[in-house]
Amino acid sequence: MLNVEHERENLTSSSRQLGLAEYWVEREIIEDPAHRTTAVPFVWHWKDMQPLLAKASDIVPMEEAYRRALLFSNPALAPKAWMTTTIYGGCSWYNPGESAEVHRHPPSASRFVLHGDGGWTAVEGEKCMMSRGDLILTPNGTWHNHGNDGKEPVIWVDILDLPLAENLNNRWVMEYDYFEAKPGETALQKKTQTISKADDYSVKLYAIGGIKPTFIDHQRGESAGSPMFVYRWADTVKALNKLREFEADPCDGISVEYIDPTTGASVVPTMSFGVHLFEAGFQPDFQRKSSSTVYCVIQGRGRTELDDGKTLEWEENDVFVVPSGTWYRHVNTDPGNDLMLYAVSDEPTLKKLGFLRRYRRLADGAIVAR
Repeated sequence: MLNVEHERENLTSSSRQLGLAEYWVEREIIEDPAHRTTAVPFVWHWKDMQPLLAKASDIVPMEEAYRRALLFSNPALAPKAWMTTTIYGGCSWYNPGESAEVHRHPPSASRFVLHGDGGWTAVEGEKCMMSRGDLILTPNGTWHNHGNDGKEPVIWVDILDLPLAENLNNRWVMEYDYFEAKPGETALQKKTQTISKADDYSVKLYAIGGIKPTFIDHQRGESAGSPMFVYRWADTVKALNKLREFEADPCDGISVEYIDPTTGASVVPTMSFGVHLFEAGFQPDFQRKSSSTVYCVIQGRGRTELDDGKTLEWEENDVFVVPSGTWYRHVNTDPGNDLMLYAVSDEPTLKKLGFLRRYRRLADGAIVAR
């Protein structure tokens, strides 16, 4: 018996050295979700992040940093700075007058503004000014850079599909091409991009729902995403308010999704972006999805109740994540006030691959597909 155990240990050692795993040994570990490397529900509190970002804004010059940001690192995925195995994010701070160099990359990215009115992201020649609650997109392959023309700091939440791109071996960053060299001179790499589009280009063309301009080219750069790069918070609130007369979804409340106005599809192929409104007193049902979702509290406070009895408490500007396979529900704990949650999900990816599953648990405990 001891000899057999010794031989198995040798077999295991030899297999591991060759990058192999014995399925007859690891079967329970492979099939038990508790043993898989996956994300866990977690909340990043603004009261913890804000002082650190403020300190960094004093001691980390933008000239010496590629970006000044704190990245959200899920405890179960550390040391990787990933929120889930498909979603990456952080919180960025730009002081007045600061800017970052123009670049592009395969991951699709987004900015959701928490503070400040003078910030901007330039995307494919359009300078998208931003205010609290605005969503700015930089779909995959689009040239973009950031800055702050205002008199106070600008802070936003960045969300990207970088883990997905990295797992597909498509993580790279390209600085802006060489342009505008005069005859006989050496071409220099540009640190900013020329603004070639009119102010509010995206809003003027696409912000009226149900109407699409037909006399222009909607392809912008190499992007496979929406040609509309900025979605205004004021328009989002207006849309949500018009939906109050309808019966809310039993799990997600009143919700809207930002879409590609030329196709009706998600704004980028891999992620969906939207906002949920939970009116005071609304009690949602528990739900579970095969997709993962990142949330940012844009208004109100509340908690996420999990199936194991644990809860995530959060308030305005907090960011939290609900990974795939988690039973959960969001509860508005602010009497008399609405709760609004900005949400980013990898659902479009799961749907395209045929992996998307959604379930709801009724009050009597019955589970139904959604």
